[in-house]
Amino acid sequence: MVINTSNVYCRQIIELMFAHGVRTAYCSPGSRNTPLLLAADACRELAKRVVVDERSAAFQAYGCALVEKRPVALICTSGTAVLDYAPAVAEAYYSGIPLIVVSADRPREWIDQDDSQTIRQYGVLDHFVKGSYDVRAIPEGSAREYTEEVMWTVNRTVNEAMLKALDGKPGPVHINVQLSEPLGGLEEMDSALMSERTVMLASQAESLPQEAVRQLADMAAGAKILLVAGFLAPDHRLDRAVRMFASYPNVTVMAETLANLHDPQPLSTMVDSVLCDMTEEQKREMRPDLVISMGGALVSRMLKQYLRDYPPRFHWSIGHSNYFCDCFKALTHRIDVAAAPFLRQLCGAMRKMRRDAEAGYAARWLELRKRSLSLSREYIDRSPWSDLKALDYVLTNGRFDNIFVSNGTAVRYSQLIPHSSHAEYCNRGVSGIDGSTSTAVGGAWAYKGTTCLISGDISWLYDSGASALGDMPYDMRIVVLENSGGGIFRFIKSTSGIPEEKLERYFCVNDLPQIADIAEAYGIDTMTVADMDQLRSGMQWLAERSDFPRLLVVSTPPKESAEVLTRYFNKRSTN
Repeated sequence: MVINTSNVYCRQIIELMFAHGVRTAYCSPGSRNTPLLLAADACRELAKRVVVDERSAAFQAYGCALVEKRPVALICTSGTAVLDYAPAVAEAYYSGIPLIVVSADRPREWIDQDDSQTIRQYGVLDHFVKGSYDVRAIPEGSAREYTEEVMWTVNRTVNEAMLKALDGKPGPVHINVQLSEPLGGLEEMDSALMSERTVMLASQAESLPQEAVRQLADMAAGAKILLVAGFLAPDHRLDRAVRMFASYPNVTVMAETLANLHDPQPLSTMVDSVLCDMTEEQKREMRPDLVISMGGALVSRMLKQYLRDYPPRFHWSIGHSNYFCDCFKALTHRIDVAAAPFLRQLCGAMRKMRRDAEAGYAARWLELRKRSLSLSREYIDRSPWSDLKALDYVLTNGRFDNIFVSNGTAVRYSQLIPHSSHAEYCNRGVSGIDGSTSTAVGGAWAYKGTTCLISGDISWLYDSGASALGDMPYDMRIVVLENSGGGIFRFIKSTSGIPEEKLERYFCVNDLPQIADIAEAYGIDTMTVADMDQLRSGMQWLAERSDFPRLLVVSTPPKESAEVLTRYFNKRSTN
């Protein structure tokens, strides 16, 4: 026997989410969401994680969905709780992650009546979700026929919401549930499941018509082709398709580390490193005729600027999308098919065509990358202790299965240093620093292996609620770059020229609490290092087995670190 909520449509909602693939729900305590929490609890096959802070809960759910590659539910009470979900929901929208937001609400007639914990909840996330749905309250004592009508409406509504979340490019949806008293009623029943009608989505087209592919292949066969990859989930099918496509001598690949493509071409992740070492003449010479882009937003400003300054004749954007994007100002084709099957089709068509004109294009890019790698290694080896020196050692010597990097300093350095891992993630949908730690915690719970977060100091402090108000896996590892605040502002173009006093006060905000003290208060084992010898020992300590999560604080000089990075981008002229 199962003890479940007496609220029938809360049971419907949980059952239908489970039927559509939800296997984890992040739950935050509240009163109005009591029936939803009871229904989730009764579904024994559904993993429940309780996180008090809704903002952190949402990012943890995001990280979990990112790694699990399946929808994850969020359940909160009424009032401002659902607003705390907004940053993670926006991130999920632009990253293509299906978060199923379920917010409890007061009945509609009590909105704007000065009743406790009431706001205008329905539609509050409209700009960041694929769809908003409102489940109305059943007034106490309603006729049976009216109740059955509402049950049919709930079934249809939740089915529609789940299909919307998973169709095309996945994304978040918001199901707002109006709930009347009583909230805590319980029933004993044989099973938590009610055999709800589940509407399934027939598979989408996974290929283009052959004639369309032939026309595209004719454009590509003799062209200089640059395949650009932004952030993507690991996918062995896409790996194989990209390697097949990259075997053509007129094709070169620029794949950021977050694209999670495993060795499509030698040194293909050296994007900014190679571009900063090229002369303008070389950039003009290597200008592609055709750019094929896939994945999410790029970290590299240099690549975006290069393709705007030297636009290709054609730009194909491939993959499903929920909005129209023309990032390089050269878009000619939107190809709404998943990248892996499209590249397989294109390769098949190109095999039947001649290979001429630009047979050496990939080889010339490889020579430029080899030169850049040599310059980069020589420069880093002779550099003093700094952010670049430290993170080069961390990324090339750490043995982590999954890496999460925070936005700002960490993700930018990770693009400069060739390294490998099972997968690398970052919140690049919106690219804010908020939620980096929570995302990594959610991902760590979803992955059966070692997860390491590499974070800036402000990013970690900003999201310290992930450590204070939720569990962290014992085998999780964290590296925090402590460079006296927002180090990124000391070298990016928009702020680096600001007078030092204003820069330090308004942007870097270097008067920060000690990270080690805060981490230890949260029960995290901590070590601080401040030079290369200490870092070597610290990385060994980080790799050891432990009954608690471990955090390595890497203390670096802020101003010298900014100077080292600035010189890195000008190293060609100084050699």
